[in-house]
Amino acid sequence: MHELINRRSGRLTRRGLLALGGFAAGGAAWLSVSAGPTTAAAASKESQKLARYQPGPNGKLRCDNCLQWRPPSSCVLVEGDISPSGWCLLYAPKR
Repeated sequence: MHELINRRSGRLTRRGLLALGGFAAGGAAWLSVSAGPTTAAAASKESQKLARYQPGPNGKLRCDNCLQWRPPSSCVLVEGDISPSGWCLLYAPKR
């Protein structure tokens, strides 16, 4: 590994400074990855208004038969309490 401090002057070298910057950037990247997708997923949920959520079904289309539905009353994509018999524009049928 490169010397971080010049032996003669006792000062931080340019190579040492670049190496420390690289370690800091790597550490920051590792921390952002270790935070996990939970944080990002929670921040990216749509409001009920933008998703045009309605508490009643759209014909046979209902939240409880959507891929995004999470019992008892939540959705992966839409924030807030979600009725099992509700519906929104982000509906995706289970296969």
